[in-house]
Amino acid sequence: MQQGLIIWFTGHSKSGKTTLSKLLFSELQQKGYRCYRLDSDTLPLSIIKPQADRWEERQRLKLENISFLSRLLYDNNYFVLIASVGRFSEWRELLRKQVPNFIEIYLTCPLEVRLARDFEKKYQTHREYFDYYEKPNNPDVVIDTNHKQPNESVNLIMQYLQMKGFLKGR
Repeated sequence: MQQGLIIWFTGHSKSGKTTLSKLLFSELQQKGYRCYRLDSDTLPLSIIKPQADRWEERQRLKLENISFLSRLLYDNNYFVLIASVGRFSEWRELLRKQVPNFIEIYLTCPLEVRLARDFEKKYQTHREYFDYYEKPNNPDVVIDTNHKQPNESVNLIMQYLQMKGFLKGR
């Protein structure tokens, strides 16, 4: 039986979190792993847009909700792929401390490339906080999505998972 694993894809908006988490999810499922993907873009609004007066409090509640859900799935031996900016590093670090099998994947990408990918114009409509992001202190994997193709990035992640012993010759 597989053990639980949480993989958090973090980085600025439009850095490739959703794209890579979908590709990795598909790859892992094809190999027979039980996976679940939590994506800030598709989770119910009650989870990702909790009611609070201040933006910082809404972000804290969002990260608390995502962390709680991921731990439930982790405890049931799922590979949990989180695709969320996770603007505050303390929440990603807290989850790292709570579960032994945690991998943080930091996606870097220049602003001009992220703006070109922003078809929904999120950067324009939410400019007051879109630049706010605390980079990881010590990510497990760093991928520059401006220079690596998505499939190449997923191959790097799969190699890392194999090296760390999470993938068992399937």
